[in-house]
Amino acid sequence: MRRRRLTLVLLLLGVLVTIAPRSLASQVLPEFEQFHTWTDVATIYNFSDQFRYDGDYGLRGLLTDKNWTLLYLRPSVRYRAKPWMTLHGGAALFYNFFPEEDLPELRPWVGARFVGPRPGGFTISNYLRLELRAFYLKGKSEWDAGLRFRWQLQVVSPRFRIGSLEEFYGLASIEPFIDGSSGIEGTFGDRFRYNMGIGKQVTPGLRIDLNYLFHRVRVTDAGGDLTLDDHVIRLRFFYSFN
Repeated sequence: MRRRRLTLVLLLLGVLVTIAPRSLASQVLPEFEQFHTWTDVATIYNFSDQFRYDGDYGLRGLLTDKNWTLLYLRPSVRYRAKPWMTLHGGAALFYNFFPEEDLPELRPWVGARFVGPRPGGFTISNYLRLELRAFYLKGKSEWDAGLRFRWQLQVVSPRFRIGSLEEFYGLASIEPFIDGSSGIEGTFGDRFRYNMGIGKQVTPGLRIDLNYLFHRVRVTDAGGDLTLDDHVIRLRFFYSFN
């Protein structure tokens, strides 16, 4: 009963923040809307019990920001080194569409996830990641790059049912960022990310997450760095081929 109550609390909090109105955004700048939609698809292919391909691909900002849209491709691999530890690595292409000049970004990265403990059926994990963010400045025909470190602390609830529907789960995470990227105009950098959501295992190979993300974001423009609160509704599809 206690575990069920904790699961329901997590679910209700996820629903409340997911439907949070746009008025939650603080001062809105004309060049950067502070409510966005993200949609992405993650694909999984298992080569063995230890080694698999992970790849996610997505689109951000198309429906909610007339001045910015982002398209990304992020192929990666995962190796299960221990039952409680996985190693990750990959390279991503992020392409920022702006009215004046587009901004491509290459992002090679490595990471490690540590799973456990599992109190009361909840799964707690820590994910550490180091990224190189390399921006191509078309106007100058040159690259500008910097390192970024991120740490995600996440909890996932046991599976539960809503009415006659089964295989739901709740999730929540916090993720601080340490960004060493240079302050070139037009770039975005997360300082802190908070996420709550609900997911469902639709079929053995398909699950869907609906998330609300709160970002504390650094936006660099001609006047310097500005810190904004960004609100995101994110729809994620996970498909496993085998």
